[in-house]
Order: sequence, then C-alpha cells, then structure tokens
Amino acid sequence: MKLPRFLARLRSPGAGGEAMPEPEIVATLVEAAPARSRTERLNQWLALGANIGVLLGLIILIVEVRQNAALSRAAMEQKKNDVLAEIEFNIAKPEISEIWIKSIRHPEDLTDPEMRTMDGIFVALMLQWDHRFQMEAAGLASRADARQHVLNAAPYYFGSRFAKHWWSLQAPGWEGTPMMEVAGPIVEGLDENFLAEYLDKLKLPPIGLPAEAAPSDPEAPR
Repeated sequence: MKLPRFLARLRSPGAGGEAMPEPEIVATLVEAAPARSRTERLNQWLALGANIGVLLGLIILIVEVRQNAALSRAAMEQKKNDVLAEIEFNIAKPEISEIWIKSIRHPEDLTDPEMRTMDGIFVALMLQWDHRFQMEAAGLASRADARQHVLNAAPYYFGSRFAKHWWSLQAPGWEGTPMMEVAGPIVEGLDENFLAEYLDKLKLPPIGLPAEAAPSDPEAPR
C-alpha cells in the first residue's frame, strides 16, 4: 500500500516539528505591506503640500488686501486735498476774496449775493470734512484722524462771527452724524475774532516802524 504512505509523508511535520508554511500566502503579505506604507507616505506628503499651498494663498490674499486698502486710502486722501485746494483757489480770486474779507470785517454789510457766495464756500468745506468721515466709515482712517483734520482747519474757516452764525443754522440738518459729534463742539468753541486777528498778524509794519506800532485795521483812523 504505497499510495497512503506517500500521502501521509506529504502531511507529516518538517524537521522542526512544525508544519511547512504556505509560500504563496506569506509572499503576498510581505509584498502588500511595503505597498501600503508607500501609499500612506505619499498621501501624507500630498496633504502637507496642500496645507502649505492654502497657507501661502492666505498670506498672498492678506498682502493684496492691505495693498488695496493703502491704495484706496491714498486715493481718498488725494481727493480730500484736491477739494480743499479748490476751495482755497476760489477764495483767492479777487472778487471772492473781497467777499471773504468782508464777511470777517463787516459781516452785517454782506448783500444777498455775497451771502450766497459764502454759503457755497462753507458747504464745500463741510462736504470736504464729510469726505474724511466717509474714510473713517470705510476703515481707511480713524476717528482721531478725522477729528484732527477738523481741528486744524476749523479756525481758518469758521473763526468769524458770520461763519459761526452760518454753522448754527446748518447744525440741525447734521444732527446725529459724525459731523456734529466731532466738528460741532470744535466750531462752537472757536473764537469769533480768530480770523480778524489772524489777518492782522499777517500784516508787516512799514520798514523802520515797530510791529506794535502798525495799525491793526486799515480802515481805522490814523
């Protein structure tokens, strides 16, 4: 009976008393493990690269937003300065400057057309100030910047009796706005003789005459 003995020998343990391993299954497991490890490492690198790309994109976006804000601020600052320069150029015209000086020295003598001219100057100035408050609303300037701008300009436009009277008539229309909140107390606290005294200080005495001896008002009796 050689056949059963042959089959029994195939099923018999090896030299170490253990069953012989199945070569095909072991090889498959050994080959699959490195393949999964390489795939995991590749996925990790891809995920890291994607995260770095997102971070770089956010940094570039932040830089662009800041650059755009700076450009917008510069453009609005230039526009504000252009409006103020235009107001000054108009006041400097001889026919307008006469009305301007008259409103400071003799406001009670202003005619209706002259008062309308002054009205236009003051409206333009308030719109220029409002432009500054619009910059604040857009996040391009702070409230302190707007207040300082008004503080610097207000005496040279509203430092007269007529100008302060004009302002008091406009105040109700701006109630509850930053204009009244910021500019209101500043204008109300101005000296109504500021502009008249400022003009007097600009005058130079004749050569050889002490400054205190120079007349303060050209129409005053000498």
